[in-house]
Amino acid sequence: CYSVKANSNLGVLSVLAKAGAGADIVSGGELFRALRAGVPAKKIIFSGVGKSRDELRDALKAEILMFNVESRSELRVLDEVAREMGVRAPVALRVNPDVDPQTHPYIATGLKTSKFGIPYTDALQVYEEAAALKGLSVIGADMHIGSQLTQATPVADAVARVVGLVKSLRERRIEVRMIDVGGGLGIRYRDETPPT
Repeated sequence: CYSVKANSNLGVLSVLAKAGAGADIVSGGELFRALRAGVPAKKIIFSGVGKSRDELRDALKAEILMFNVESRSELRVLDEVAREMGVRAPVALRVNPDVDPQTHPYIATGLKTSKFGIPYTDALQVYEEAAALKGLSVIGADMHIGSQLTQATPVADAVARVVGLVKSLRERRIEVRMIDVGGGLGIRYRDETPPT
C-alpha cells in the first residue's frame, strides 16, 4: 500500500490506483482522497493513532480492507462503533516487536520503550481479547519499527518475531491471514551517514 501521507495529491493517487496500488491512510480526509482517486476500498488500510468515531464510521461504511489498531482502548471504541452499525470491523493489531531498528532514536518505533503499538509481551493476550469482541474480525498483524531504515536485518528480525506470534495465535484458533510490515527501507540521498 502507498502511504497517502507521503503525497496526497489526487493526480498522484489516481496514477497509483490505476497501477493497482492500495492506500495506507491515517485520517478521514485521506480516506476520502484515496476513494476519490479510484483506490478500491478493499485495498485501503486505516493506520495511525487518534482515529475519531466519525472516521471509523466512514471507513466501515466504505468497507475498507482493514484497520491497524494501536491499543486496547482503540479496540473497544472500534468494537462499539461496529456493533452500533451492525457490522464487524476487520482488524490487525499493531504489535511493537521490541527490535532495535538501528535508526535515529526520534524515529525509532519498534523498541519496547516506544509509545506506539501493543507491546510484544502483551500481544497474545490482547489478540485473545480482540477475538472475543463481537464487533471485530481479527484478520492481521501489523508492525512498523521506524523510519529511514537502511538495513534489512532489523525488519527481518521484527518479522520473525511477529511470525512467531502468528503461529501462537493460530494454535489458539485466531486466524491471522496477513502481516502488514509497515514502513519501508530508507535511502541515502547523498554521502551522508544513516542515522543510528
